[in-house]
Amino acid sequence: MSFMTDRYFQMLENHKVYDLVFNRQSLTYFMERHVICVWLYHSLIKSLHNELVNDLKSINSCEQKECLRLITEVILDEVVEDQGDGQIQSHLELYINAMEDIGANIGPVFCFFELIDKEKDVYRALRCARLPEEVQRYCRSILPFLSAPAYQKAAVLFYEGEPYIPDHFLMNIESMLPKVEVNALLDYFESHIEGLKRPGFSASGRLVEILCMQSGSYQSEAERTAEKAMKARLDLWNSISYSLEDYSEKLGVQGMPSLTLLPGGKNLEGRQKSKG
Repeated sequence: MSFMTDRYFQMLENHKVYDLVFNRQSLTYFMERHVICVWLYHSLIKSLHNELVNDLKSINSCEQKECLRLITEVILDEVVEDQGDGQIQSHLELYINAMEDIGANIGPVFCFFELIDKEKDVYRALRCARLPEEVQRYCRSILPFLSAPAYQKAAVLFYEGEPYIPDHFLMNIESMLPKVEVNALLDYFESHIEGLKRPGFSASGRLVEILCMQSGSYQSEAERTAEKAMKARLDLWNSISYSLEDYSEKLGVQGMPSLTLLPGGKNLEGRQKSKG
């Protein structure tokens, strides 16, 4: 890690957002904004896989073959994971299932997916799907990396895998049981975060190492790219935190969720009521 990537990593690992998610309403708010991160991670995986496969020749170097094995491993873990019960699901699907379990609104993100599949214009889909503004900003920050060189894409992929999410966030989520059905969400995080799956090893981290070996300048360029991606995630975490702090403060003072928490007259409690 460079000084800045290490600094951003620590800021993300110790961010206050994890302590502000403590009940159904705050978890719903968080997940409705975090789901785009899951989609972007999958998009980065597919983009990097396509690039590495397209670069294959009749005879390939050891490094090329290792890269292909590593990205295939990530695909198997994240995009087509065997659930052990005969089902094969992506982690994006697991996350959406977890959203449904807690009553989160999946309408906007499904509208986004449908528009992408139909029109292939991601930026227009962002506008038309009416995703929250902070989500649109984050998505616009990360999308350009899909067309970046493989070594930069791999660096973003590593950090988009969220290795900085702390154990105590999962404990906070688990503490909501049995009032909130969060088992599917816990399963998602435990399957998704590479440090939890295989301590001491990261397939995407190894990809960065191999791809950066090709040129002396690649390592510093990859680090600068990672810094931009982490800064964008920090901005998203900050935006979510501002709203959740307001909610938490009003909950403590008034003993009830805020009815004016979100821009445009939206609110956490109102969204939950509208679903029931």
